[in-house]
Amino acid sequence: MKPTAMTTTKIDLSQKMGLPQKQGIITAISCTGLIALAWGLSSPIISQNMERMEGSGALLGWLISLAAVATILSTPFVPKLMSRFNPRAVMIVCLVIGAATIPALKIFMSPPAWFLIKFIASCAFTIVFVIAEIWINQLAPEHLRGRIMGMYGAAVAGGMGIGSGLAVKTGIDGWSPFLITAAVNLAAVLPFILMRKAAPIIATAKEDAKFEIIFKIMRAAPAIMMCGIVFGAIEQSLIYFLPVYDTRLGHSEESGRILLLIAALGIVLFQYPMGMLADKMNRKRLTVILMGVAALGPVAIVFAGSNFAMIATLAFFYAGLTTALYTVGLVRLGEQFKGKYLAAANAGFIISYGIGSLIVPPLAGKMMDVYNPSGFMWTMAGLGLAGLMVAVLRFRR
Repeated sequence: MKPTAMTTTKIDLSQKMGLPQKQGIITAISCTGLIALAWGLSSPIISQNMERMEGSGALLGWLISLAAVATILSTPFVPKLMSRFNPRAVMIVCLVIGAATIPALKIFMSPPAWFLIKFIASCAFTIVFVIAEIWINQLAPEHLRGRIMGMYGAAVAGGMGIGSGLAVKTGIDGWSPFLITAAVNLAAVLPFILMRKAAPIIATAKEDAKFEIIFKIMRAAPAIMMCGIVFGAIEQSLIYFLPVYDTRLGHSEESGRILLLIAALGIVLFQYPMGMLADKMNRKRLTVILMGVAALGPVAIVFAGSNFAMIATLAFFYAGLTTALYTVGLVRLGEQFKGKYLAAANAGFIISYGIGSLIVPPLAGKMMDVYNPSGFMWTMAGLGLAGLMVAVLRFRR
C-alpha cells in the first residue's frame, strides 16, 4: 500500500467549528503549552548544571541527543497506542510520568542518572505532543489550519519563553526550580478536566498503525520532513547551547538566560504571523524563505562578535523565523495527508524532528569545544544550508 498526498483544491469558507471542536483544540494547545513552559524552565537548569558538573559541550550534546533517541524510538508506537487505548488516557498517564522525572533530577545529581531520567521524560512528553498534534489536525478546518497551527506554535513557544523568564528569577540552585517545573507539568492535566465537552481524539485503526506506513509517508514528503529535521536541530541546540554560547563569549550566566528569553520571545511572536502567511501564500515558497534565514542567521550572529545587543537582536529574528518551520510543516502535513494517514504522517514528522535533535546537537557541542564558541553557529548555518537545498529542489517539482 502506498500512501498518497491529498491536496485540498477547494476550501469551504463557511465551515464553522462547534463547541466540541473548539474545546478539543483548546485542550491540546493549553496542555502542550504548559509542558513547554516547564521545558523552558528546565532547559537552563539542565544545561548550566551540566556545565558546572562537567564543563563539556560535547557531553551536553549527547544528553540532548539521548532525548532525541527517545523521541525516535517512542514515536512509531503512538499510532499503536492510539489503536489499543483511549488516546486521552494515554496523554494523562504520560503527563504524570513526565512530571515525576523532574524531582528525580535533583535527587540524582550526576550525569549518568540524568541520562536515564531524560530518556524517560522524553518518551513520555513525545507521546503527548504527537497525540496533541494529531488531535489538532483532526479538528482544524482547512481554511483556518495555518492560523490554528500558528496559535499552537505560539502557545508552545510562549510557554518555553515564560519558562525561560522564570529561570531568570528562580535560578538553578536549590529545590525551588525543580518543584515549580514538576508542578507546571502536572497542571497540564487540568485542561482535560475542565474541557469536558471536547471532541474526542479519533483512534487509529490497528491496520493503519503499522510501522511501514510511517516510513512510506516520510519518503513521500521529504521537504515537509526536512522542516521537522531543521526545527528539531535548531530548537534543541538553541535552548541548551545558546546560554552556554553567551557565557563563553565572556558574559554572565544570568546574561545567557536573558538571551535565551529574548530568543524565545521571537519564537512566540513569529508563530501566528507565519501561520497566517501559510494560509495566504504558497507554502513551498514560504518554506524556502525560512530555510534561507536558517542558513544566514547564524553567520550574522558570529559576525556580531561579543556585542550582546546585536546578538540578542539577531537571535530574536533567527529563532522566531526558523522555528516557524515547524508550524508551516504541520500546516503542509495536515493539507496533504488526511484520514487514516494523518496519525502516521504526524508520527513521521516527529521522527524527523527527533533525527534533527539526534544528529546536530552533539556535532554542535563538539564544534563549540573545538572552535570556541563560534563552531556552534557555523554548525547551525550548515544545517540551514542543507534544509535550503532540499526546499529549493522540491519547490521546483
